[in-house]
Amino acid sequence: MGTHFFKKVHSCCTFTLNASPVVLLLLIFIWAFWAYHFRLCWYLIQNQAIIQGCLYMIFFEPLFGLAVWSFYKASRTSPGNTLEIAKKNEMLMDIEQGHQDQNSEYVQLLQSHSPTCNNEGHGNTDDNDGEDQDDFGGMGRDNTPSHDEIASSPAILSLDDSGNTPSSLASSPVTSRTHSSITVKRDGAKRYCQKCKMDKCDRSHHCRSCKRCILKMDHHCPWINNCVGFYNYKFFYLFIVYGSLFCIYVFATTLAPTIDIMKQPMGVLAIDFNWLFLCFVSAVFGLFLTPFSLFHTRQLCKNRTTIEFYEKANYRLGSRRWQQQRGSGARRQMMDIMRSKYFNPWDLGMRSNVEQVLGKSPMTWFIPIGSPSGNGYHYPLNNYAYDTLAMDDDDDDDI
Repeated sequence: MGTHFFKKVHSCCTFTLNASPVVLLLLIFIWAFWAYHFRLCWYLIQNQAIIQGCLYMIFFEPLFGLAVWSFYKASRTSPGNTLEIAKKNEMLMDIEQGHQDQNSEYVQLLQSHSPTCNNEGHGNTDDNDGEDQDDFGGMGRDNTPSHDEIASSPAILSLDDSGNTPSSLASSPVTSRTHSSITVKRDGAKRYCQKCKMDKCDRSHHCRSCKRCILKMDHHCPWINNCVGFYNYKFFYLFIVYGSLFCIYVFATTLAPTIDIMKQPMGVLAIDFNWLFLCFVSAVFGLFLTPFSLFHTRQLCKNRTTIEFYEKANYRLGSRRWQQQRGSGARRQMMDIMRSKYFNPWDLGMRSNVEQVLGKSPMTWFIPIGSPSGNGYHYPLNNYAYDTLAMDDDDDDDI
């Protein structure tokens, strides 16, 4: 009984500590909205600066709304983890088994709810949702893909019927094929999480706070009480960008009238201290968020996470046939490449890197909606990385 009580107390204390930065940030947002509108802008309007006060409020609203919206989406959206992948894969295996057994409850459920399913349990691709279309690069297919294609296709470029890359993607630096994980431990063994008891995907890492392996983990952010990973990186990036612009705007528009009043006789006694706090808070957060936004903008263009920026990754060597064709000299060169801090196999070019996170349409890049391209556990490689690191399928079992 005593142990159970202390566990509940510890859980409550941990929850309070984790939630306190989020609550503090929400309170700052609420106070900033009130102070800016009803203390600063209303003062300007009352003192014959009507146009100035109205313009201040008009430009304040979109920055404030987008910052709060992005903050909400970043904190409430799961970054994705390997446990979710395992559950999806189990469901896919059950559904595939159901195709072989017409009496399976999955087949009966699919047939009862999907009028486009035929007797063999295959559906029409026209009914795929937007996420599936994005995964296949927006190119339609005649038949529903098999289980193996579903498991791998979101991470690679689709091929046409002749096996060639479509002309619209022919100039892309992305390879048209992908293999299993290319990142390994220092000894060359597969990456395995002892806590989750599962293999680690490329670019995934175990978070001590979330107690899970996060897909494409960037870092754990206490200000949103959430990990920044594959599914919510866009929202986090937009949050810090709009947060930076919001702080710069508030500081710039509040500083000028504050200085004017301070210059007046006895201005220190006449000034509203909400103005001083607006200047101080916006300056502090702006000095922190602005360089942080610039850093993540560069990482976004390079298709690189914060962990990948600071840590060296160990990449698996290419296939034995590749090494035999190029000799021992190429192998020594490969050993240098696989331990290089500056080697980035995920860099597909600036435009492709941005689209992979922010989406295909530039119209939605700066709106906190949508989902990233891919599935979070397989990632396309650039041509050089594929030629040097990717293994042949028949060599995977030998590792």
